[in-house]
Amino acid sequence: MILRKTFIIILTTIFLTGCWDRLELTEIGMVVAMAIDIDSETGEYILTSQYLRPATESTLSPSGDNPTVLVSVNGKTISDLMRKANQEIDRKGFYAHNKMVIVSEDVAKAGLIPVLETFQRRQEVRGYVWLAVAKNVKAKDILSVEGNSISRIPAQFLYSLFSNAEYNAVTSNLLQYYKQVLKKGENPVTGVVKMEEEKEVPHDVVNLVGGAAFQKDKLVGFLNEREARGYNWLKAKGPHFERGALYLTSLLEEEKLVTVLIKDVKSNITPIVKGPSEISFRIDVKQVAEITGQQSTKKMEKKLTLADYLKKVEKLAENEVKDQVQAVIAKAQKEYKSDIFGLGNTLKRKEPETWSKVENNWPQTFQEVECTVNVEVDLLNSGLIQGTLDPSE
Repeated sequence: MILRKTFIIILTTIFLTGCWDRLELTEIGMVVAMAIDIDSETGEYILTSQYLRPATESTLSPSGDNPTVLVSVNGKTISDLMRKANQEIDRKGFYAHNKMVIVSEDVAKAGLIPVLETFQRRQEVRGYVWLAVAKNVKAKDILSVEGNSISRIPAQFLYSLFSNAEYNAVTSNLLQYYKQVLKKGENPVTGVVKMEEEKEVPHDVVNLVGGAAFQKDKLVGFLNEREARGYNWLKAKGPHFERGALYLTSLLEEEKLVTVLIKDVKSNITPIVKGPSEISFRIDVKQVAEITGQQSTKKMEKKLTLADYLKKVEKLAENEVKDQVQAVIAKAQKEYKSDIFGLGNTLKRKEPETWSKVENNWPQTFQEVECTVNVEVDLLNSGLIQGTLDPSE
């Protein structure tokens, strides 16, 4: 009995003495954003990490210091750079609260797998972190721009840009990128951030707009806003479609607009196979929407007139969405030659026998397949107003 009690006491002493490798809060440096560039002279990577100064954001006694610190290091691999950064600052890098990974165009064109595989392997940078390509600017410069930010922390501003993104911008996190780049029959599209000089304000502004198209893990080009909208409609992809809107020419008065708010989007891709050399796709996009803005002041006196008007607006919306989807398909097939829509993956799932015959030559086959786009827009209401508002004299 005495031996048993002694054994229990020894085990308790071993397992309840705490974590031997635990780091105290005062020993860690919280990294909230990362930027990766390439040194044009040496060809080495440049890793810039944005560290948070917690004391500056204290609710009890905040200081007036800059809330973040930028640390840049050069090296051949990202893994080495993450260790090297610990020698440049008095805290050990802690990445669990990281919000963004931004890469330059040069890094993206060279290939992202050699860069991002470190994050996946070490599991220090989590998969839900937003991923973006910096267009026409160094990635590290994005981390120093205040922008139109209410928050004092640039990383929080960038995170909010992605979280509040609308249909005219593509968003992607690390996990989504991994899934797309490792999947046969689909290439990734990520977000794009760019910096613009504003004449009205004394600082530059960072915008999230369009998308970055890849062939495997290498950047091949960019999507503009219209093409990004088409991509999102086709993929029914995007965090907040309820904030997406179409601005259409009013049928009531020239040079006036009607705003159609998209409430819900569903898309479906159907492969049509008549033989290994006769493959096409039918793309169906269904949207539920409502009219939320009407610049015209012309009145519609009869309900039948209003019903007819809504049908015509639906048709306008359908044509606009169809044009946007067809535009991005044409660019992907003819210019980028990259299946960013996952048509090959859809063929693999729904027609596996056909896929087995074309998968080795899919990049070339993709460029030739015909895509038929069908769009259906259902306007639920006209914004609770029977007609338009007309100012009194």
